[in-house]
Amino acid sequence: MPERRRISPAEYAVYQGEVHRAASRVPASVQLYRDGTPWELVPITALDEWYTVRTYGTFLEHEFEIYHEEDGTYFIGVVGQGDGHWLAETWAKPEEHPEVRFQRMDRFTFEATVPKHMVTDIHEVRIDSLGPWRERQENR
Repeated sequence: MPERRRISPAEYAVYQGEVHRAASRVPASVQLYRDGTPWELVPITALDEWYTVRTYGTFLEHEFEIYHEEDGTYFIGVVGQGDGHWLAETWAKPEEHPEVRFQRMDRFTFEATVPKHMVTDIHEVRIDSLGPWRERQENR
């Protein structure tokens, strides 16, 4: 069975100078991971950094988030982009791209399994979580 690797979004935290995969678990703590397994539950106040990385790529000249990678393909998607006309038209004509598996989840959610060679301009966007969390705490 091919390995499915999650790409985006990915949450990270820097604790005592070390970068860890992370996931918020309770309102004031973050679960840190080592080698893919839960390692330590740390108070957010003890973190040096806490952020989310989202990975995007271009497919058919439009930007999509890349969620997973598996067996030479990317699973990509977008939610509520613009008026959705281009998306709806493209997803309604799968015969134009037989190597792509299109899925339309609802009126605004479009996903597809796409061969990697069809996705270009892959880039990451880092979103700070710690700064906004601290601001919310100060404004209480």
